[in-house]
Amino acid sequence: MKSTLIASGLPLATVNAAIGEAARLVGTSDFYAALLAAFRSLVSHDIATMVRYSAVGRPNFLMHHGFSDALARQYETTFHVFDPFHRYWAQTERPGVVSLDMFPATATRQSRYVREFLQESSITDELGYFLPAMGRASVALFLERRIGRFLDSERTAMEDFYPLFAGLESAHVSAVLAAAIGRGTSGASLPQAIMLRDLEGCVIHASETWRAMEDRDASLPRAVERLTAQNAGEAVLDDTTVLHRTRISPAHGSAPEGWLFTVEKSSSSSMDYDQAIISELNPALTPREIDIVKLVLEGHPTATIAQRLNLQRGTVKNHRLRIYEKLDITSERELFLTYIQALQRHRGSG
Repeated sequence: MKSTLIASGLPLATVNAAIGEAARLVGTSDFYAALLAAFRSLVSHDIATMVRYSAVGRPNFLMHHGFSDALARQYETTFHVFDPFHRYWAQTERPGVVSLDMFPATATRQSRYVREFLQESSITDELGYFLPAMGRASVALFLERRIGRFLDSERTAMEDFYPLFAGLESAHVSAVLAAAIGRGTSGASLPQAIMLRDLEGCVIHASETWRAMEDRDASLPRAVERLTAQNAGEAVLDDTTVLHRTRISPAHGSAPEGWLFTVEKSSSSSMDYDQAIISELNPALTPREIDIVKLVLEGHPTATIAQRLNLQRGTVKNHRLRIYEKLDITSERELFLTYIQALQRHRGSG
């Protein structure tokens, strides 16, 4: 093969060497750092991040380059509820190549609030991978730019390499589980509460987190048996915790066609309690005004709000003026910032 340059400007041989290093570290605690390094070699960028997205829980940063710890914490505690990629995974659970411009116009407008966060982070565009899921969660890799947008040719390059990265992630998860089952530890970790059963129903592996939960809460094993008897996929353990049951691939050496059980902290209420927080901004807000604030925060324009609430556009505008008066603000941006401050106080007191 010729020494071709890829989208990042690096020789293909350099990229292949980085991918080979990640392959060498499959099953070890250094794997994800090597995987992110290989990913960074694909396309030129300013920031690189690795985030774990869950269909039922909050996203959390695993590692990042060119991005501050403070911004990562701010995202995890506050801004994740507006992240279109978080919504994308929660709604589709579909691995593959993703970018900001993949969202329809309405979602792009709604993501203007994310832009508040992106602007603070000096990010102008994002391009990334959602890797194959395990227990309704995906490790996602993202490249970000501070100036300009990614080109179609760069997205094509990412698509070309995706199968390699997806295969490495699947191999790593299988290696970690196989090592944990065979030796009790592998030097790497899958930290969430997980339990594997084979096709005959025998428990072949349970993580330390799972065992600790079983010791604390007798309802967990009962929920496992209930899901199995009902052949169901999900059970609510309490107000904040959900148990999931997922079929394991026939190709998975440790438990082909068995079942993976995972416990996740649910974030299903992360957007539901918006209304309670909005009402705390000013007790004088009416139920109709609270509905309008919620739709404004979600990024809906006046015309869409009017259509959703079966109101005239002029009525919505009048409501907004009264809302701004009650909250002592003058713009949509101030409304967003006021809400974020209230949300942070709410999280801090919780």
